[in-house]
Amino acid sequence: MLSAISLKIYELRKYLVLSLLVSSFAIPIAESLVIHRDRNRNEMYGEAFWIYGFDIYTMTDKELMNELEKLPDGWDFENNTVVLPEYINVSYEYPVFGLVFFAIATWLYPGVQGFQGLWLNFILVLVFNLNLVLIAILLGDKARKQKWAQMLIAGYFIYGLFMSAAGGKLEPIVECLFLMALVLRKEGQMGKSMAALGLSVQTKIYSAVAFPLFFIEAPLTSIWFFVSLLLTVIPFALGADFNSLLSHFLNQSSYSSYVVNGLYPGLFFNTPVTGSAETYLWPPALIPLIIYLTFMLYTIDLYLPKKKDFLASSWKERIFLLKPLYIYLIPGVLFLFRWVMPWYLFWFALMVLLYENDEQASGYMKHITIVGFLYTFGVFCNYPYFVSGPLPEFINEFIFGYQTMIALALILVLMSISYVIWRWDCERREAQQQIIRDAEARGELII
Repeated sequence: MLSAISLKIYELRKYLVLSLLVSSFAIPIAESLVIHRDRNRNEMYGEAFWIYGFDIYTMTDKELMNELEKLPDGWDFENNTVVLPEYINVSYEYPVFGLVFFAIATWLYPGVQGFQGLWLNFILVLVFNLNLVLIAILLGDKARKQKWAQMLIAGYFIYGLFMSAAGGKLEPIVECLFLMALVLRKEGQMGKSMAALGLSVQTKIYSAVAFPLFFIEAPLTSIWFFVSLLLTVIPFALGADFNSLLSHFLNQSSYSSYVVNGLYPGLFFNTPVTGSAETYLWPPALIPLIIYLTFMLYTIDLYLPKKKDFLASSWKERIFLLKPLYIYLIPGVLFLFRWVMPWYLFWFALMVLLYENDEQASGYMKHITIVGFLYTFGVFCNYPYFVSGPLPEFINEFIFGYQTMIALALILVLMSISYVIWRWDCERREAQQQIIRDAEARGELII
């Protein structure tokens, strides 16, 4: 894997330099426009880990800040940029490997506020660019020849840059470990692949959807997945508390009084009245689900095994035949949860790399796009509710409110220019290769 990464970095050196330049411009621009609340919060918990250990899992943001303010060394965390809003009063919920990452990063660059936040974003930018290299390794020639692969690269470039340079979030780490697992799987090193997947799950657990696919390919090597989970099991035995994470996945209102998922059909029966415990019936909340189910009925046939082949197969072969269908159903999980932020929509995009059929991969990328469209459409369908609380709260994360969108559009322009340059160069190289192939077919000597 390391050799493949080294060779691919050399091959993509021009593009990576361009990406790093765009990222370097994006970091200070985003720092002046967006409140990096998740990053600042992780920064605080990372610093506090060296003082309180895993006991920080039992503290809410405010409780931890109050404890830090009592220390003689002095701490300069700003309450309005670190502590979560009032409607999310939870203890630390990220899995252990995510905490360890921020703990090590803040240990390497100690201190509070100042340049430490920029340092964290820069590390994440480096990881994001490594992810681009890993995606290129996994795609191979498809990056130049298949439109779905180019769609994936373009989408991940925008998403990854926002998550790292403009957000300081953990997603690049999750996806780096997941992509490493895929590369190791491709090389036949399933034990190491399982361990890498386990670490990915312990950063943020959404990559766990890939575990069943890894398991059916090599059941015995799954022991390394569970061995890696000791990183979480041991702290849990020492008193770490993951109740906040559980409340998130169990859709409990104790995690947040707000529903921020425009796809969530539960708003049909129980749309909350902002500021009270009352709810009301809102039929338009079902529109995104109805459109989605219609879309699935028209497209799912491509992912179903042929009846004749399915009946003639053994039970183990049937499981493998259902693999494309399993992957295709994964984005539908986003309909189940009350709390789904916009960037969650790209969480499952990298699962497309597990498809061997290009037509199925292309359909999956369209599926992700449809879910993203329906998320936005769902906000409009539930507009009276969202405008009463969730949307204004979301806009509060932008320092200049709606005007921030202008600057974010500038970052999008920079990313678009980078993508256009990459696409033009790919097409130029492919045209050159075609000229060479045509000449060889004519029997000409190529020097």
